[in-house]
Amino acid sequence: MKLNNIIFPMLAGSLLLVGCYDEKMDWHTPDGHNPVTTDDIPLQLQEQIDHYDYIKNYAAQYMPGTAIGVGLSADKYLDEDDPDYAALCDNHFSQFVTGNAMKMDAMVTSSGALNTTKLDAFLAKASADVEIFGHNFIWHTQQQQTYLLSLIAPKMIVETDGDIITMLQNGDFETGKLDPWGGWGGESTREVVKGEGVDGSYAAKLYNPAAGSEYSSQFVYNLSAPLENGKTYVLRFQIRAEQPGGSIQFAWQNLSYGNGEIYHMFDNIGTDWVTFEEEFTCTKDDAQQLCFNFGKVATTYYIDNIEFGTRKEEAEQQQANRATRATTITYELKTLEEKRTALLGAMESWIGGMLQHVSGDQRFVGWDVINEPITDDGYYRGIDGHFGGTVEDDNGNTVYDQEPTESTTDGLNLNWGSGHFYWGYYLGMDYAVKAFELARKYAPADMKLYVNDYNLETNPSKLAKLIEFANYIDQNSSTQVDGIATQMHVDMNNITREQVDQMFQTMAATGKLVRVSELDVKVGTATPSADQQQQQADVYQMIIESYKANVPEAQRGGFVIWGVSDAADEHVYWIPNDAPNLFDANYGRKVAYKGVCDGIAGKDIGAEFTGDMWKENTDADDEEEILE
Repeated sequence: MKLNNIIFPMLAGSLLLVGCYDEKMDWHTPDGHNPVTTDDIPLQLQEQIDHYDYIKNYAAQYMPGTAIGVGLSADKYLDEDDPDYAALCDNHFSQFVTGNAMKMDAMVTSSGALNTTKLDAFLAKASADVEIFGHNFIWHTQQQQTYLLSLIAPKMIVETDGDIITMLQNGDFETGKLDPWGGWGGESTREVVKGEGVDGSYAAKLYNPAAGSEYSSQFVYNLSAPLENGKTYVLRFQIRAEQPGGSIQFAWQNLSYGNGEIYHMFDNIGTDWVTFEEEFTCTKDDAQQLCFNFGKVATTYYIDNIEFGTRKEEAEQQQANRATRATTITYELKTLEEKRTALLGAMESWIGGMLQHVSGDQRFVGWDVINEPITDDGYYRGIDGHFGGTVEDDNGNTVYDQEPTESTTDGLNLNWGSGHFYWGYYLGMDYAVKAFELARKYAPADMKLYVNDYNLETNPSKLAKLIEFANYIDQNSSTQVDGIATQMHVDMNNITREQVDQMFQTMAATGKLVRVSELDVKVGTATPSADQQQQQADVYQMIIESYKANVPEAQRGGFVIWGVSDAADEHVYWIPNDAPNLFDANYGRKVAYKGVCDGIAGKDIGAEFTGDMWKENTDADDEEEILE
C-alpha cells in the first residue's frame, strides 16, 4: 500500500490497518496502541488522524524544498530501550535539531577540548538522507563557563610561609564560612564550626549518618583552572573523627564528575588530630574538581588546614615547619586586550573545531550562529550593562545577572548564573561579527548561517532590534547573515493571526531566509480537553498557513517542531505540566498533528476520508492485501 492514497479501516478501533503507518509499535501500553488519545476525542476524528500520512511526506507534496524538522533529545534518540522515539523522528521529519547535545557546555570540556562522543553516536544513527541543523554556537547560557572564566580570570598569587604553594582558598576555614567549598550526598552535611579546629579556631565539620560507598558523601572544591597533565602536586591536611576507625578518600575529577583518578585512601583516622601528606602526579587532562569522599564510615569528621598545590623550592622552605602558617592571597589582573585575545581564540577553537569535525557530512545544512542576542526590553545582551539572564538563588528567588566585579584583593566575580557567559561584555559587538566570520571561514559555502531569538511574534520592537543586529553584522563583517529565525514558543490563548502575519511580513521584508526554529504551542494543562486540543491544533495550523502566505518560497528556511511528545521525561525542565507537542505521552497522534498536516497541505486532508471515498479506498486496500 502507498500512503499517498490514504486507506481507512473496515472496522473502527481495534481493526485499524496500522501496518503501513509509523504507529506500528508497542505504544508504551500493555495492550498495544489505543487509537483514542483521550475519552474526549471522537473516535472517528482519531481514526482520521491515525490515517494521515507522515508529516514529511505532506511537506514534500505541498511545500517542496521546505524542510520540516524536529527539535529532539539526542539521549532519547540513542536510547535503545525506547526505540519508538527514534522511529517517530525518523518517520515524520526531514530535518533534525538536537535540543542540547550540540551546545557549548555539552561539546566543550572545562579545559577547552571538544568532546564529540555523543554527537558522533547520534550522527552514526541518524539516517543518511535527513538534514541536520546545528544549534548553536554563541548563546548567553549553556556556555562552558568554567573554561571561559579560566581564560580571563586573574592569576591568583598565594604567599605563605609554608613549603606548599597552595591553589586553595579558605583551606583553614578562618573565614567562618564554607565557601568556596561545597559537596553533596544523601543526608550528609558540611558546615564550618568554631572551636573545633587544630588551634581551637575554625574547622570544617563533615557528618556522614550512614555507612556506604566512599563517594556517597563528598566534600568538594572546584579549582579555577584544570590541573596540568604531567605535573606533580602535593596534598596536606589535618583531620580527626568522633570515633576511631575513620576513613576518607581523596580524588580528583573533571567538572562533569567523570575522568576521575587518584582515589587515595587515608585510613585509621582516630579522635586525635593527624596530619596526612601525599604527592600525586596528574596523568589526565581536564581534572579540576578535588573531592574528599567520606561516605564509607558513619561518623563525624573535623578537617582543617587543607593545602593542595606545588612545593616551594628548597631555599624558600625556611619556615616550613611552623605550626601555624600565614597565607596571603592577591590577584594579578589581566588586561582587556589579553582577555579579548584569549576569548577570540576560544571562539575560533569552538566554532572552527566543531565545523571541522563535521566537515564532509553533507547532512549539515545550517547553523544558529548566535542564539537569543536581544533582551526582552530590546537591548543587545552583554552590551552596555544589559544582560537579561536570570537564575534562581538558593531560596528560589529570581536573581538577574549583573556587572562582573574584579580587584587585586578579591579576584574576578562574574556575577552571572551557572553556565552563563556574555561574550559581548568583553568583546563588544565585535563578538557577533567574529562569530559569523569564523562560521563562514570554516563552514561549507552553501551552509546557511542564522541569528535566532524568541517572542518575536508578540514583541515587534524586539524583532526590529534583531533585524538591526543582523544588519550590523552585514555592514561590519566580511560575510552576511543568511537568515533570521523565530522560535515561536507560543501560548494558544495569547496569540493572534494578525501578530503572526505581521512578524512574518517584517521578517520577509529583510530579503533574508525566514525560519521557524522551535515551534510548540502551550495549552496550560497536561490533560487538555477536546476543545483545548482543537484550539491547539488550530494555532499550529494558523502559524503554518501564515508562514506560507507571508514568506515567499525562495525565502523559506523551514520550520522545526520543538520536542516530540508530551511524555513527562521530555518536560522535566521545558514547559512542565503542559501538553505542547504533536504526540501524546504514549506517542499517539494528537489533534495538533492534524493541524500541522492540514496547514502544510492547505486543506482539511481528513475530509477526503468520507463517504464513497472511504468505502472505495477500503475495498481497494482489501483487494491489494489479498493479492499480496
